[in-house]
Amino acid sequence: MDSVVAFFNSVNPRYIMPFFTALSIFLTSVCSFFIPAEPQGHIFTPPAEQNAIAEVFEITDEYVIVVSETASEAEITAANLLKDTFFEINGTKLAIITDSTQKTEKEIAVGQTSREYDDTVDYAALGDEGICIKTAGDDIAITGGAKRGTLYSAYTFLEEYFGYRRFTPDLIVIPEAEKLLVPVEVDYTYVPPFMYRQTDWYSNTSKDYKVANRLNDGTMAENFGGGVEYAGPFCHTFSSLVPTSLIETEPELFALGVQTGERTTDQLCLTNPKTLAIAKATVREWLAKNPDAAFVSVTQNDNSNYCVCDACAEIDDAEGSHAGTMIRFVNAIADDIRDDYPDVLVDTFAYLDGYTRQAPKITVPRDNVVIRLCSIECKFSAPMDSGYSEDNDRFIQDLKDWSAISDHLFVWDYTTNYSGFLLPFGNFGSIQRNLQIFAEHDVIGVFEEGTSGRGGDGEFAALRCYMLSRLMWDPYQDVDKLMYDFCKAYYGAGYQHIIDFINGIDENNGFGFNIIQYWLIFPEHIDMEYGMGCFDKYYSTTILNIDNKKLKEYDALWENAIAQAEADWQKENVKRSQICWRYWKANMKKGEFSSFNECNRREENEKLYNDMVHFGITTLMISNARHTGRLAENPDFVAVPSEWVVSK
Repeated sequence: MDSVVAFFNSVNPRYIMPFFTALSIFLTSVCSFFIPAEPQGHIFTPPAEQNAIAEVFEITDEYVIVVSETASEAEITAANLLKDTFFEINGTKLAIITDSTQKTEKEIAVGQTSREYDDTVDYAALGDEGICIKTAGDDIAITGGAKRGTLYSAYTFLEEYFGYRRFTPDLIVIPEAEKLLVPVEVDYTYVPPFMYRQTDWYSNTSKDYKVANRLNDGTMAENFGGGVEYAGPFCHTFSSLVPTSLIETEPELFALGVQTGERTTDQLCLTNPKTLAIAKATVREWLAKNPDAAFVSVTQNDNSNYCVCDACAEIDDAEGSHAGTMIRFVNAIADDIRDDYPDVLVDTFAYLDGYTRQAPKITVPRDNVVIRLCSIECKFSAPMDSGYSEDNDRFIQDLKDWSAISDHLFVWDYTTNYSGFLLPFGNFGSIQRNLQIFAEHDVIGVFEEGTSGRGGDGEFAALRCYMLSRLMWDPYQDVDKLMYDFCKAYYGAGYQHIIDFINGIDENNGFGFNIIQYWLIFPEHIDMEYGMGCFDKYYSTTILNIDNKKLKEYDALWENAIAQAEADWQKENVKRSQICWRYWKANMKKGEFSSFNECNRREENEKLYNDMVHFGITTLMISNARHTGRLAENPDFVAVPSEWVVSK
């Protein structure tokens, strides 16, 4: 070993880091092939054929749609949705009447009405969003919770019996049918486990799309039943609660940063009474402007430079977590607004392992406080309870700890790679089980963070938005049917090739070796990495670990999917989603992007860039100190695509 160290001491230092970087990448690629890839999550297979309904009756133009004389805007929207969709399916025209008229022979009651067959519905149990669909003789009741339930019931009725689907804001499937047939006996009631369901994937820009797929954030208008709204900012609110300009005159309001050793606006000092007083006043200002809001956010800024002044440190030490000062601060604000805003919940983060993600030992959140537990350190290539990753094991323990002491628990989950929005993110097989885990631990709200539209749709954004939305509504539904229904409609006849690729990236990720951190000395050991995180670099085999044979197979999948797509717009959809595969190959210099032919590689890079621009991709990754993450206008096509970003 001494001779090895002596050798490297004689080498010019500027060559040491590139040497070990190259060595680590080489060994990672070579060694990991000795480990067989094993699927860790669900593998998508064709869903079972549905059995034909034995006994049915027909909705004809003899029927009328009945709404209450005092029907809400959302109930009227539901009635019109049914009327318009029935007409589109086969031309059946139904009138809409109110329950102030005499009972007719055949009716479809929408929402809460005075009809007798509506009396058996337990509206109290349905809450705001529960759904209920019943038949009573020739009559049908399509109703639900007071705010959005009836509208969700109408969509469920159309989906279940007539194949209605809204896959994207622009792709709506309404199959034609000769007859409108409904089972004779229907008695279906469902209340979703999550009262808050939201994702920021790109398809989430259309309110019609949101309501059809049961998303319910605060942007929804009254004709869609309204939404679950935040007063003031949605997250990372410390910089808004206390004006950062006060650092000049009252620095003690702000954190004595653990990382900087001085007062900083990175976070607040949570034990300073004046900090609390200003925050209370700001929260009241937000609520005064939006008194109907469901939540107000009191959440740390997006860093871990927390306060270590004597008072804060004493509390956190006693609590065993920096959530100690946080929850005491949030509880005080919750107590302050309770009487004036009894229906408002104060929301805060359990965010970052070693900061506030761990539950405190002493302090318990008030019953009007929401804990938003964040999964950013988790590995997403396997379900969180698979025992596959220690990071996931720690998160599950935190989930259990918070569930034990919190009346209201949310999860902020992550579904993209922030080091490369366009990199394949093989988590499709884990999504359903993770949402089931949340539901089983009393989580009542989920936010599934994606690219916020920043990455365009180069990595299955439309599919992700659809599947996440549907599974947040019902985590236990047939996930294979979700996948196959979407892919058939969106990609056309070659859909199976796309699903095979999705299964492939899910099966061939999540394992790697990490040697790069040892570049300063000769590595004495190798760390094995289990699981794919949301900040993994493009060269990590945790993202994708395949040989050249598999690479050619994947190339063929995309070529066949393009060739078999019937419509031009479906071909465009395939090519749009193919960007993630080409982006990975270009960064890894594989296939047509091989460095063995530099001239051809530059040409292929330029084609890739032009296609990225064509498909509206404007941002490649999250910004950092070196770059904005935005796609450059005139990149160097000799460089790999991850370097095609605007420098700061």
